[in-house]
Amino acid sequence: MFREQISSYTPVNEQERSDKRHIYHFIEQFPYNILYRENTLAHITSSGFIMNKDLTKVLVIYHKIYQAWGWTGGHADGDEDLLKIALKEAKEETGLVNIKPLSKQIMAMDILPVWGHMKHGRYISAHLHLNVAYVLIADESEPIHANEVETNGARWINISEIGHQSSEPKLIYVYEKLIKAAQAFDPKKEYTNSAKKETKKTSAYDAIKNAAIPIAIHESKSAYYKAKLVKEIVVRGGGGIKGTSSSIIRQIMKSKKK
Repeated sequence: MFREQISSYTPVNEQERSDKRHIYHFIEQFPYNILYRENTLAHITSSGFIMNKDLTKVLVIYHKIYQAWGWTGGHADGDEDLLKIALKEAKEETGLVNIKPLSKQIMAMDILPVWGHMKHGRYISAHLHLNVAYVLIADESEPIHANEVETNGARWINISEIGHQSSEPKLIYVYEKLIKAAQAFDPKKEYTNSAKKETKKTSAYDAIKNAAIPIAIHESKSAYYKAKLVKEIVVRGGGGIKGTSSSIIRQIMKSKKK
């Protein structure tokens, strides 16, 4: 599921196009533990950028580890539903009950470096968060009950204050992307696109081209992983596909050049 969620996201700029390619590289190299923090080099995370209904304010929490105000979010820990993770973490860290996604689609994608730090008496070495983010909507009037174990409070701020409240330049850039994406979001357009996807008939060959793994296949230099990825495409959506892994890959590569 998480591969499809990542694959369906359309990057908004060169940074996201590059990060999306690299995220696929990591998925390819670590297919069995990329969803787990036991992968101490890089792992999938999901964040929630909580805004009010008017999209004029953001709910931020104060992270004890990073000593900074910021968004909510957490590790996948084996869960493939990235939106579910973002919603769960948002509710746990703020105590809010009524939180809904502005869109079910990913709204930002970034590779975020995490510096080495102490957590629960244990040193965590520097690593990468392969992060996706969602814009979540909450009611300002609902009482906040911040998680005191990992945070030192939560509060609503105007979107114009986000650059002053966060001490992490990289995240300010991400927050600004999310604010812009939220303001430009058109629910009618999303509904139309979803309806088209549901009614469109997909051939076996289309299933290959539109499956979740094509980027990893294009970039892979390992014949073993190419074969594994092609097999996954066949299992996930191309039931009528015939031919060897090599012949299928050649078709994909030929299609990409067009």
